[in-house]
Amino acid sequence: MSDPRSYDRSLALFDEALTLIPGGAQTTSKRPAAFAYGAYPIYFDRAEGARITDIDGNAYIDLVSALGPISLGYRYPAVDDAIRAQLERGIISGLNAPVEVEVARLLRELVPCAEMVRFFKGGGEATAAAARLARRFTGREVILNAGYRGWPDVWSAGVDPGVPKALAGALETFTLGDREPLEALVMKHRGQIAAIAVDVSTEWPGDDELPWLRELTREIGAVLIFDEIVTGFRLARGGLQEYGGVTPDLAVFAKGIANGMPLAALVGRGEVMRELEGALVSITYGGEALSLAAARATLEIYRDEPVVETLHARGRQLRDGLARAAAETGLPFEVIGFDPMTAMRFIGLETDLEREAWGFVLQEMATRGVLLRRGGLNFVSYSHTEADIDTVVAAAGEVFAALAPLIAEGGEAVRQRLRIRAVDTGFRSFAGRSR
Repeated sequence: MSDPRSYDRSLALFDEALTLIPGGAQTTSKRPAAFAYGAYPIYFDRAEGARITDIDGNAYIDLVSALGPISLGYRYPAVDDAIRAQLERGIISGLNAPVEVEVARLLRELVPCAEMVRFFKGGGEATAAAARLARRFTGREVILNAGYRGWPDVWSAGVDPGVPKALAGALETFTLGDREPLEALVMKHRGQIAAIAVDVSTEWPGDDELPWLRELTREIGAVLIFDEIVTGFRLARGGLQEYGGVTPDLAVFAKGIANGMPLAALVGRGEVMRELEGALVSITYGGEALSLAAARATLEIYRDEPVVETLHARGRQLRDGLARAAAETGLPFEVIGFDPMTAMRFIGLETDLEREAWGFVLQEMATRGVLLRRGGLNFVSYSHTEADIDTVVAAAGEVFAALAPLIAEGGEAVRQRLRIRAVDTGFRSFAGRSR
């Protein structure tokens, strides 16, 4: 299918962005090299419901959903109304906003562990606060971590050369579900472990894994932290902890908490959270009222409407449709993970061919008016309809049918069909990470 779409305005603006912004974008995962640069939009002009329009006038059904925050849909009326109403009263002042208490009350109602709440503006900031809090509460320094927690130094030791090497000894990593290495780390650092931190994004570790972690942390006197930035208000209203039936000591929420407004929350058991009263953990914008008003409206909708049930239903429809399209065309491709946030992957392809195959999929789906991410996650929203998902699946059927014989021929056959440009923005792929 030839591409009638132009991306000229996006490409010209990004050329300028590269001279003004390191990497060309404020968020690493939004850099064009993460998608299909040259054959995929870069800048949006308008976003509403389940659709966005780029600055070149092309319209799309969007499954990227701003990397996950858009659970209800873009410009969801009740949320926009709440923002406008708060704007009439003010954004921030030298006094606290009543909406801080209202949103904290809603979180306590919805989230099992949320006896107390502190607000931040981003997930990485909130996870850093969780680490500091766990260390203050326990008087210990070592954190055992499984998964991605963002860019702060506490989580990046040994990953980025900008982080002091001296911090490396305070963080050990393990794979959730692989007990033997974790048990070895517990023995190595016995009496020194402040917290064990985990998230679940694509692979369920087994029904007994989270309960086992809960008992382990109690046994060794450590804090159990759930990173619910992605799973919060998607897997269940109360997030992973409700879905898995295990209540952690601390949990971090962001993304869908305010349907796109910048807000994160550290919540947890009162005994632990009260340690923040004397901690050096404070930000000017923790009580910024527009985001909190959006969160209040969003959380009320989660509470009162079948949002989570709809996300599961639309996600299951998408999963089944993509799997069927792959099977019918013989494409070595599968859909994994949880229905409200499925991930996708090719099976058995060598690295270069896999990269090129993904470029082809993103390029050709964009041509047909659908935006996906390289490997997922697919973030369905409350605004996606059954008809939207049918359209996505039909487009995927066409793209998979075109790609399967090219893969059989080899990498050169795929490369000849790509319209993607090369660009050096310093982008590194963080598989399974979505922030």
